[in-house]
Amino acid sequence: MTHTSFTAAGPEDFRMGMRRLAAAVNVITTESDGTLYGMLATAVCSVSAEPPTLLACVNQSASACEPISKSGRFCVNVLSEKQQALAHDFLTVDSTKRLDLCDWSRLATGAPAIDGSLVSFDCEVDQVIASGTHSIFIGRVVVASLPEADAPLLYFDGAYSGVTASA
Repeated sequence: MTHTSFTAAGPEDFRMGMRRLAAAVNVITTESDGTLYGMLATAVCSVSAEPPTLLACVNQSASACEPISKSGRFCVNVLSEKQQALAHDFLTVDSTKRLDLCDWSRLATGAPAIDGSLVSFDCEVDQVIASGTHSIFIGRVVVASLPEADAPLLYFDGAYSGVTASA
């Protein structure tokens, strides 16, 4: 057996390692005090099917973090490969103007659901857990809007990519 020497992971090694974890590209949206917010996120995952629950990790310095806490609602929009330009544009536009870039509608909680997403999970905040630089929002899924399936948009090693299904 060969052992590779290693040192404790610092923040930069951790970031570089996490770039190697392919992840779905999501837009988390909310509305607070009449202002719409949207942000890109890859740190989203399911928690439980009963009750339907997911989590989303949001940097506490992100402009959408406080509005999500304040409003108690958010929508996780899982982007399709066709929405790559939208994801790119979200990086260059102020968070309160990002939803001007796309068509959207409201689901049960009133949080914006982006049209054309693979799925939009409309959530009410159940818990908020502070961990390091991030807030972990545990959301109870009120509605899962499931339009026709398409190829997902993924983020891997600093670049967007898609998935080709095999037969």
